[in-house]
Amino acid sequence: MPENLTQYFAELVRAEGWSDRAAFLTEDRVWTFAEVFDGAARVANGYRAAGLSRGDRVLLALPDSMEMIWCLLGAWQAGIVAVPVNVQMSQQDLTRDVETAEPTLIVVDPETACWLDTAGLAPTAGVEPLAAAEPDSKFADGGDAPALAVFTSGTTGVPKLCFFLHRNFLDQRVGTGAAGPDTVGLSVSRMYFFGGLSASVLTTLSTGQTAVLSRPRATPAAAIELMRRHQVTNLFAQPSFLARLLLEPGHAEVLGRLRLVTCAGEVLSARMREHLVPIIGDRLINGYGATEIGGIAVGQPAAYEVASAVGPAFDGRPVRIVDAEGDALPTGQRGELRIRVPFATRGVARGSLGPDQLTDTWWRTGDLASIDENDVVHVHGRLDDVEVIGGQNVVPGEVERLLESHPRVLEAAVSAVRRPAGDTSLRAYTVVTPGSGGDTDDGNGALGAELVDLARAHLSWYKVPQDVVWLDALPRNGNGKILRRKLRSDGDQFV
Repeated sequence: MPENLTQYFAELVRAEGWSDRAAFLTEDRVWTFAEVFDGAARVANGYRAAGLSRGDRVLLALPDSMEMIWCLLGAWQAGIVAVPVNVQMSQQDLTRDVETAEPTLIVVDPETACWLDTAGLAPTAGVEPLAAAEPDSKFADGGDAPALAVFTSGTTGVPKLCFFLHRNFLDQRVGTGAAGPDTVGLSVSRMYFFGGLSASVLTTLSTGQTAVLSRPRATPAAAIELMRRHQVTNLFAQPSFLARLLLEPGHAEVLGRLRLVTCAGEVLSARMREHLVPIIGDRLINGYGATEIGGIAVGQPAAYEVASAVGPAFDGRPVRIVDAEGDALPTGQRGELRIRVPFATRGVARGSLGPDQLTDTWWRTGDLASIDENDVVHVHGRLDDVEVIGGQNVVPGEVERLLESHPRVLEAAVSAVRRPAGDTSLRAYTVVTPGSGGDTDDGNGALGAELVDLARAHLSWYKVPQDVVWLDALPRNGNGKILRRKLRSDGDQFV
């Protein structure tokens, strides 16, 4: 088997007879698998002509597009490390990521982050001149060489850069799943996010499916239009995106025709599960994992009665629950989830530090979880999200799931707030379901009082929010995860 990732995919496509099949659909045309690898070979030669050599890092400040895929595959072909980034971040955040990656070259698009051309952070180039080179027939050594570096979500601090080797993808067969030449996939998660890259690119090259690409980040309305136009069969999205999708006219008809809906990247809330299961049923798949280690568990929400249930751990990845001392806990008890993985990529603070990987190790997930008698993994929240109220530990997820059970609450988050008197109590931040009505002007409104009463009826006193703040949307990062640090830091303005 070839050890270079691009060479592996190119030979697989030829062997399966997919070369002339549609690989990707963009706004203006259909791209065959043969055109994918021809463009990659041209960009590989373009990188070399630009002075890049094996092991260099190229930062891809590009939208999801055919050009992004050429630049990814071309980098792997030439032995260069591809670093995709979120071009919709603020200039400050994108500057931080560029400085962290320390790239030899930045590939830019005229419509996105064009300010990088003159920022002086690193030399820049457009895709067009890179792709104008003659196709390169050579493939650099792969194997233990780094191929990809992606940023962690940064929900608990500054994002770190996680490196993946060619063999990490080849050994794990990333992107197989329930797809094939008869499926059309759409991922609204972008390629800078590992789940989006897997759903859009790796799955397509591994299975022969056709994938729909959207240069602009798809809105829920745009996603419905894309699914209708291209007769999408498989959708990949974060739960928060699905929540907004449910507000769009025609969502039930479109979702009802899909063969598979996979959600990942954040917790699938009880409220979302309640709305999605009646429409999608057992075609809804809930994935749970982490950038550093890949998949942890996967399951069908329709198969479980409680929202905390994700599913069994992936084959070949044993899991256990431990207490603060690292001792294993009995079935059903809550503690930290640890998983045995073939490799784990520890994020680094600078690209020049290169890959930092562990092999065959028990990984500390930092998640509060339990495992039931059927070996189903239940996720209850992050250990570093635990708030201390009155000397008692409070897991926000428990409170949030209860608040989201109210029919007029679309989503909720809670955090501890230091009050003027010096005590600490919980505050709920909630987004009201559009069109549900109700007084949401302040924390003393009728709906806010209902939510406090709901919590008081079901939870211990220290878990009950003292007040409710209504937001247009919860603060999230580019991957859709709630930024609890921002909730905590902004909490004082509501006191």
